[in-house]
Amino acid sequence: MTKLRLLALLAVVALVLFPALTFAQGGLQPPCAFHGTVQVNGANVADGTVITAMIGNDTYTTTTPSAEGASTYRIVIAQPEGDSYAGLTVTFKIGNATVSQTGTWQMGGNVALNLTKGTSSTGTTGGITQVVVTALAAGATPTVSYDSTTGILTLGIPAGATGTTGAAGAAGATGPAGKNASSVLGIVAIVLAVIAIIIGVMVMMRKPQVAPIPPPPPPAPKT
Repeated sequence: MTKLRLLALLAVVALVLFPALTFAQGGLQPPCAFHGTVQVNGANVADGTVITAMIGNDTYTTTTPSAEGASTYRIVIAQPEGDSYAGLTVTFKIGNATVSQTGTWQMGGNVALNLTKGTSSTGTTGGITQVVVTALAAGATPTVSYDSTTGILTLGIPAGATGTTGAAGAAGATGPAGKNASSVLGIVAIVLAVIAIIIGVMVMMRKPQVAPIPPPPPPAPKT
């Protein structure tokens, strides 16, 4: 009975220590799994869409939907014996299109990473509600920004280059001839002379008359 217990104990110890010894010697390593949602232009992808993960010179594939539901993926990347994926970047494709999201391989990791391609045409408020155009300096790079909360699309438009000066416009019609300056001066002189004469006459009429000086008396007769 004692021998049977000893054998059972040794078997349990072997089962516990064998995986650890294998990992320590560089053998089988725990894989790293990546999972998340898959969308193209803000919409779910069709069932059976191929998802590709690339690390180093190796490629791994899976299809949607996975066990988690439609338009999701789960892909497990196991490190080959003799190779090391530790710290390497994993890139992804939805179908034949490479996405911008990347991940880092971690031993035994379970990384959540949503894959998207393109942009959604609608925001949380139902799309574009207002377009705002701002003027930029000449030669600046045009800008585009969208606030999905307010639905405001802002466009930065640089000013155009200054154009060349246009040709002079046609001359206007000739205006009527003005009065001769000498004639005008003559009329003014006559008017002033008439006014002066009138004033002189009025002054003379108001001037008091001087009584005439009586003649001297005749001389007395001689006796």
